[in-house]
Amino acid sequence: MTTQPHITPAHAAHEHQRLSRSDELEVAELAVGGTLRAFEVGLFVLIGLLVCPPLAIFVVLVVVPFLVVALVLGLLGAVLSVPYLIVEHLRGHRGHTRLLGHRLRHAGRALFDLAPHRIAAGTRRLHATR
Repeated sequence: MTTQPHITPAHAAHEHQRLSRSDELEVAELAVGGTLRAFEVGLFVLIGLLVCPPLAIFVVLVVVPFLVVALVLGLLGAVLSVPYLIVEHLRGHRGHTRLLGHRLRHAGRALFDLAPHRIAAGTRRLHATR
């Protein structure tokens, strides 16, 4: 395996020039800002490590069993109420069906009135009466 020799550019010898005062100030600001940001991130990680395990334990020990009990009770309620709802539906309440049909017909007519040919006919009718 061959390695290529390290070649430095011609301007690399002059890179160690003295920085101006404003450039040094910018570099110092970036260093201080980076250090503060690192401390902030470290603080948040530490808080996360201190807070999350107790919350995870709380969720596993309290919330998950509560959700399982709620799911079981909900399913039990559904199983017990479905036969009653089926019987009530089969016995029928005719008034509700008529009301539903009336509302669906009304909605269908309103939707048909919004069709483009109906809007154009209404516009022609409006301009014809002027």
